[in-house]
Amino acid sequence: MQGALITGGTGAIGSAVASRFLGDGYGVAVTYREPAEWERLRAAHADAASGGRLVGVQADVTNHDATQGAVRAAADALGGLRVLAHVAGGYAGGTPVERLTEAMVRGMLELNLMSAFWAAKHAIPFVKASGSGRLLFVSSRGAVATPAGAAPYGAAKLGLHALVTTLAEELKDAGATANAVLPSLVDTPQNRAAMPRADYSKWVRPEQVAALLAFLGSGDSAAVTGALIPIYGRV
Repeated sequence: MQGALITGGTGAIGSAVASRFLGDGYGVAVTYREPAEWERLRAAHADAASGGRLVGVQADVTNHDATQGAVRAAADALGGLRVLAHVAGGYAGGTPVERLTEAMVRGMLELNLMSAFWAAKHAIPFVKASGSGRLLFVSSRGAVATPAGAAPYGAAKLGLHALVTTLAEELKDAGATANAVLPSLVDTPQNRAAMPRADYSKWVRPEQVAALLAFLGSGDSAAVTGALIPIYGRV
């Protein structure tokens, strides 16, 4: 059984990614913050959870030591890791640079960039050991087309791109790849609540993001590394 760790694996996108990798035959570990979210995912995949193919690890992935512990726990539970899918992240905007606080900037950098550094750092030894490892990251169109009021978020995601392309160089001789996907608006309950008048049919569905990550995690994607792949739907 191949192992995949999905950070933020109980959110709207993360749960779709976890479901897809379970469907593709992986053992899956997810990190989560809220126990209720883990319970929903566990209940949705009760057989996989009871059989040890789905494992939850409560962790704050912005914290270095917590992330290190979560990666180790996932690898121990699954007998190793071939895939890291770093889905954890979040958006905050609406504040121009002149009114930003230190907490606003640090919050976006820690959630969207530092978490990716720590997850990658501690997953790399396991990914290398697999012989065909995959490091996958969820970025955003906001990294390349940052709206007014979203500078910390855009800067964090753009920094993520530098991490991904550097990892691709560092890991190419180990048979591992590193890639990121850049969704536009994703059809999540939170986004629907924030934009109730939008045409949701134009948005990207979480399952579509999961499908692209599944391809990038597959053997068929061995020649793809350092890629920053748009998935914009019709927005």
